[in-house]
Order: sequence, then structure tokens, then C-alpha cells
Amino acid sequence: MGTSVSLEVRQQLEELNYEFAHRVDFGPAETTADLFVEDGWYAWGDKRSVGREAIREAYRQRAARGERTARHLFTNLQLTRLSENEARGRSIMLIFAEDGPPPHPAVPLLVADVEDVYVREDGCWLFRSRRLTDVFTDPARTAVLPLDTKATGEKSGRA
Repeated sequence: MGTSVSLEVRQQLEELNYEFAHRVDFGPAETTADLFVEDGWYAWGDKRSVGREAIREAYRQRAARGERTARHLFTNLQLTRLSENEARGRSIMLIFAEDGPPPHPAVPLLVADVEDVYVREDGCWLFRSRRLTDVFTDPARTAVLPLDTKATGEKSGRA
């Protein structure tokens, strides 16, 4: 079982989460891949992109659809230190996203639980994995982040 993280580590991991949201919302979104270890993965439900280049490609494909306005908010971050260079995080993400320039109606796209594993490489914390699990969704909303599935290579996603 893990232990709690120091205030310094908490601040660094919060900054990593903030940076993820900022890059997705304000761009360039494909640079979120640089926040993952080389063989890290990003999953949403049963869809997963493995490796920086696969994550980068998912965001490139999303951008190719045209302008998208998004805001990713996260809260309730709980952290557990697994080792000197590894931690686990759990938070809640609220996403607003629509195609086109703002303003848009203030209607959430979804609320998701987020499970992260962080690792420290060369003194810098990165994501080893990030898994989103939908909690509240609007089935009428457009899916636009094409994450690869582990087995079939199909595309899916929402933000």
C-alpha cells in the first residue's frame, strides 16, 4: 500500500494535471503527448492509445476536424505515493467542448473519473497512464478524440 505524497510532490503532480488541461484547451493539443513517458498510454473506456506518437496522432486527428473549443476542469485529486519515483492519482474531470469558436452554451460534455499513474524520470513527473471512465454523459454529443482500441485499432473518444 502506498503513502501520502509530500506537499512538493503534490504541487508537481497538480501542475502536471493543469498542464495537460491547458495544452488540450489552448493548444497545441498534440503536445499533451510530451507529458507521457515514451511508452505511456491514454485510455477512455475501452479505447486506448499507447505511446507518445499514438497520443500525438489522436490529437492531430482531432485538430484536423477544425476549430474546437474545450475546457477541461479537474477536482478532488487524491494522491498516493507508490515509491520514490511513482505515484497514483484519482480525480474528477468535467469537460465542456463544442466545435467552432466560442461562445457556446454552458452544457457539460461529460463528467469522468480519472485514474493516473505518474512516474518521475530525470527529476520530472510524467504520466505513465491516464484512464478516463465516463460517469455522466450526453449520448447526443459528438465524439472527436480518436483513441486507438487496444485490440482492433478502432477509433473513439469524446473530448
